[in-house]
Amino acid sequence: LIKIQECEEIIEKYESAAQEKGSDYQALMDELSKAKIQAGLVPMEGPGVVVTVNNLFISDIDGGQIVQSVHYEDLLKLVNELNAAGAEAIAINDERIIATTEIRNAGDYIVINTNRHSVPFEIKAIGNPDNLEAALKLLGGVVDHLGEILDIKIKTVDKLVIPGYDGIINYKFARPLQDKKS
Repeated sequence: LIKIQECEEIIEKYESAAQEKGSDYQALMDELSKAKIQAGLVPMEGPGVVVTVNNLFISDIDGGQIVQSVHYEDLLKLVNELNAAGAEAIAINDERIIATTEIRNAGDYIVINTNRHSVPFEIKAIGNPDNLEAALKLLGGVVDHLGEILDIKIKTVDKLVIPGYDGIINYKFARPLQDKKS
């Protein structure tokens, strides 16, 4: 298993060596920094939205309560809508969403990055707050439909902090394609 911490230690060694060799390696360092950001490995900050998703309790005719529960599909729909609206970094309950993130049901919990979570769910997304909010509140859109069965609150904020991914990235079968010259 390849652990993020082990990779970061290797990167630090390369960074130290490159800095000692001078500015010839600055372009390489810049590319490395960009790659780490795009992979979701570093914390990010910026403006955006906070979406709180909770179960909805509805009174029935007999005076009892019916609970409408949050399902993993609901979170996926919200994350997809935020991505489509230009979100640059997303986290659910401080679990950074990256390409390999799983969001799935596991009993009474929803698992995100192999960690169990339950309501309420707090989705943070960095991007243009007005665009993100407008996409979520679109008439007939995701929140319009989910708002009928869940308690959803949306708040725009000037500064959010989203953590970097700190889980395990493990490739057993996939490897980079070797470029073959013809």
